[in-house]
Amino acid sequence: MTQNAYIVFGEKGAREAAAHQAITVVIDALRASATTATALAIGAQAVITVGSLEEARALAQRHGYLVAGERNAVKPDDFDFGNSPSELYRQRAHVIGRTLVLTTTNGTRIVQAARTGATMLFMGTTLNAGAVARAAFKAAEQTQRPIYLVAAGEDEEHAEEDYVGARAIARHLYQLGVAVPEENLSQEHATSIFLRTPSATHLFNLGYGEDVYFCASLDVFDVAPVLQEDRFVPFRHHLLQKSA
Repeated sequence: MTQNAYIVFGEKGAREAAAHQAITVVIDALRASATTATALAIGAQAVITVGSLEEARALAQRHGYLVAGERNAVKPDDFDFGNSPSELYRQRAHVIGRTLVLTTTNGTRIVQAARTGATMLFMGTTLNAGAVARAAFKAAEQTQRPIYLVAAGEDEEHAEEDYVGARAIARHLYQLGVAVPEENLSQEHATSIFLRTPSATHLFNLGYGEDVYFCASLDVFDVAPVLQEDRFVPFRHHLLQKSA
């Protein structure tokens, strides 16, 4: 049976994926997906995504977790990290073996919308496109569910960087034999597209330009964050067996 992959958008798309009990990948390229993938790639034990600053603070305080995030791209003063994959990478020695709580303006909201109903839920972007495509493909093969790539957007507006991330994953899925609409297979230079987006302009204006280049890199990390209970952990085949 041929597996099918679809690209959908925003919270509406996340709910559509949940309704189909899909293998779902949330793509928030600038920057929640990149931060989650980076944290796990450099050795974090898990990433817990939450909707509010208050919940993030409470979890961190109660359990001794690290806390990362932003509102309107700016790190709260009392957080350990911003929603910044390049910052996490520079300070990776402090992240190894720790659990990170992450709250963002947009990406974690889309995760909340997608998680109820999804057969399996991943976070992916250009940084880990190949890894998350392989993991989603294995999950779809075993469960016979479709794959939905949810390009998060921003406040329900289209964000081209998220669509680029979704297309990067879609190309890997196509190479694995998944049926993907032809318009989602175009080759492109991710960095040049990212640099032209309003999100990138905003990040540069706030001094986070390094993140734009970091997030636009292709297939840097061989890690696929998958939601297990309340947290994202690196995908391993035994997790698929357990969830089946």
